[in-house]
Amino acid sequence: MPKRILVVDDDPHIRRLVSLALTEDTSYEVSDVSSAEAALLHISRQPVDLLLTDLKMPGMSGIELIQRVRQLDPGTAIVVFTISPEEVSPQLQSELQIDYVLAKPANAEQLRLTAITLLDPTKPVVARRVDPPAPEPAVGSRFSQRLAALRARQPAQPLVASSGVAMRLTPNQSGRSGRSYSEAQLERMRQSLKDLALAPDVQCAILADTSGLVLSHWSRRRDINVTVVAALAAGNTLALTEIGRHLGQQRPGHLVIHEGQDQNIIMASVDDLILLLAIGANASLGWARIATLRACEEMARIARSE
Repeated sequence: MPKRILVVDDDPHIRRLVSLALTEDTSYEVSDVSSAEAALLHISRQPVDLLLTDLKMPGMSGIELIQRVRQLDPGTAIVVFTISPEEVSPQLQSELQIDYVLAKPANAEQLRLTAITLLDPTKPVVARRVDPPAPEPAVGSRFSQRLAALRARQPAQPLVASSGVAMRLTPNQSGRSGRSYSEAQLERMRQSLKDLALAPDVQCAILADTSGLVLSHWSRRRDINVTVVAALAAGNTLALTEIGRHLGQQRPGHLVIHEGQDQNIIMASVDDLILLLAIGANASLGWARIATLRACEEMARIARSE
């Protein structure tokens, strides 16, 4: 049965453009209405899997619509697209369980990738957008080749929200050890990472495997290329393991803390998983260290559970 999407905006031109973007190369059933009141009537007759709504509309607002939809069906995926994304605070986004906040005008590729990410998280996607190349890591030719391979099979720029907390999920099909994760495992990992990412001092949380493949991430920033960060984290883990081996270390370490003037980065590794956390410079490093280790160990338990 095809997934159903409802687009809500009082501008008919925007509704048409969004609907066209979401039906391109997809099997989704896309409907559109011009008001929140009409959206509620539509959903009461035919539930939808994904709601895309503007915030400011005549009559009932988009916020009120989301509140009502959450009462009708808490499982509905919700995307807000608005000309003023800053009005959706992280607290409001968390309270209403908004999955993405996109700034108008959102291009067709953003809309299409958002829908696929939320409705078909195991479906591979190929972004047609081209971004400037990221700097190559100075870790050695073997890792540079791995990073190139990762870029070839993942979008050059991960999908993040214009504000608030956002998620980009890429299931692990074959990690370094050939391990794969079920949808249930990925969902449990995603929820566990979300609990950590919602802490006030956390700017970004990324879960990846040791091949550099992103499993899940939550971020309050728009400018982070999660694919490259995860690949660099994997390279850093490999490099530190090799350094430790050459120095006679019997058991490789699994926690790295990098202190900066404006941001601190904590990275933990357990089994085939890497968890990276970016926090504000004034945040407690003691708390972050314990929280990161506990979260990473929890992810590893989930990975071993099936």
